[in-house]
Amino acid sequence: MNNKIKPRQFDAIVIGGGHAGIEAAYALAKRNFSIALITLNLNRLAMLPCNPSIGGSAKGIITKEIDALGGMQGFFSDLAMIQIKMLNSSKGPSVWSLRAQIDKEKYCKIILEDIKKQPNITLIEDEVVDLVVSKRNVCKGVVLSSNNEIINAKVVVMTTGVYMNARILRGDKITYIGPDGEKRSTSLSQNLKKYGFDIIRLKTGTPCRIYTNSIDFSKVEKEVLDDNDLFFSPRSNRRLEKQTYCYLTHSTAETKRIVEENIKRSALYSGIIEGIGPRYCPSFEDKIVRFPSKVAHHIFFEPETNKGDIMYINGLSTSMPEDVQDLMIKSIPGLENAKVQKYGYAIEYDAINPQNLYRSLESKIVKNFFSAGQPNGTSGYEEAAAQGLVAGINAANKLDKKVPMIISRSDAYIGVLIDDITLKGTNEPYRMLTSRAEYRLLLRNDNVDERLCEYAFKNKMISKEEYQKIKDKYKFINDTIATLKKEFVSSNSFVAKKYGLEHGISKLKFLSNPEVDPVDILGKDFPYITELTIQVRLFGYLQKQKSMAEKMNRLEKLKLPENLNYSEVENLATEAIEKLNKLKPLNIGQASRISGINPADIQMLIYWMNHKRNK
Repeated sequence: MNNKIKPRQFDAIVIGGGHAGIEAAYALAKRNFSIALITLNLNRLAMLPCNPSIGGSAKGIITKEIDALGGMQGFFSDLAMIQIKMLNSSKGPSVWSLRAQIDKEKYCKIILEDIKKQPNITLIEDEVVDLVVSKRNVCKGVVLSSNNEIINAKVVVMTTGVYMNARILRGDKITYIGPDGEKRSTSLSQNLKKYGFDIIRLKTGTPCRIYTNSIDFSKVEKEVLDDNDLFFSPRSNRRLEKQTYCYLTHSTAETKRIVEENIKRSALYSGIIEGIGPRYCPSFEDKIVRFPSKVAHHIFFEPETNKGDIMYINGLSTSMPEDVQDLMIKSIPGLENAKVQKYGYAIEYDAINPQNLYRSLESKIVKNFFSAGQPNGTSGYEEAAAQGLVAGINAANKLDKKVPMIISRSDAYIGVLIDDITLKGTNEPYRMLTSRAEYRLLLRNDNVDERLCEYAFKNKMISKEEYQKIKDKYKFINDTIATLKKEFVSSNSFVAKKYGLEHGISKLKFLSNPEVDPVDILGKDFPYITELTIQVRLFGYLQKQKSMAEKMNRLEKLKLPENLNYSEVENLATEAIEKLNKLKPLNIGQASRISGINPADIQMLIYWMNHKRNK
């Protein structure tokens, strides 16, 4: 580098332009800081290298939470969606979740066009090979691959996705590239190791893509969805005019036989793969091994764009060599004459141990350095975007000398996600599931704005007008509930006769009956009919979970000293001492969620804290 050239200076640097990087950059820009967004390929911002969809079980709620916090994923998804549906609508509202098929080409295009309009964001196409770290372990910037150029910044957010030291595997064939043949990051993870980060090796994968005109659709089931008014973001003002089609077929006994006969040729089972894959999104050969008695597995055809010329074969993720994949594909009804656009593959990559991070997603090892997304050991676009948003907000708070935003487990799936990975770590790509949330009845699709508006407003992500609109909405709902409690359904009314009601009853109690159509009580033009009906019908259950959450939040307020040597706490179990000294929980609530810490250990900690305070 020419020492006469003054290094470029920004308030913040974001490394990586995937889903996490986009959220971090927009969050910092919204706070009026200057950002350098450095990525390997500007034309692949927020690309969808695996499934062409946003949302899913629990994940759709995360995308709604991102939107409620002022983030961008839901907004851009609405603009690019070609199909949208509510999952689990036949079940209780705690598991309702949106899932949208996305035109992946349009998604990248509209994000690039929009981000170029952001005056605070400078796009740089290059590879970050190292950090600039002071003797006091403070991150001061990054080093680029091009001429070892240094770019300075006060905070740095790493969102490298699956690109660090990545390699693609199909059978015994190894290609040292990133997803979809993109460039990979070759040096950054090794340099992170020299600063003291724990580097772990993970694996994920993707299925083949098939040319649509080579599929025999007479042998598969078409998914026909009704038109609806569903969306992720109220800001998008877009409702889908026409739903695209997805299709369902199944693997066969022949598919199973092919996999079993060639299992040793799979990169996953040949010993070539070093990383650990996602338990809840296994490769097809992994499903055959895990469930040997099951013959047929669901296979879905999902269009990658609105053109519909390429189908993503969901459910057929594999690391088999290409010749075996050809046999597998042709054994599936509808794909007998299929032409392959791209074969499936496994991808290995480096990540950091997320226990190296605080819940703010700032590093415990290097100050002013944040990490978000798949380099933290998570899977999925939604989990990545959520972390990117939190890291961006907290990097902005660091610049503003404000306290970090820490989202409670009882307020958002995002809070569950970050608490889980930073406290417990992970040895496999972490995927959000509704079962991970102990307060999932509170964390519903319908109330994300109420849950998160305080966080968004306090952290300057929504305006005062937006915040007040949400407060007014729920005041109106609560006032309506109070009115329904005082008003009665007459036994002579049309509604009473419709439901066979023989005695007068309050409208509130009448509405609590799940057999009653809420339109009959509230009218078809009531604006928040779903939110109000859920509150009324789940009132007792909601109160119980709120009470449980309040008890846990009281434990969260019992702060533990960061430098506490737990060997000094009397009567703690040996396992508890080891884990508490390693993980250094910030409070009693966190300590209680560490595997191996039992209630007796928590009682000893509380006793020690009270005894210490009374001295």
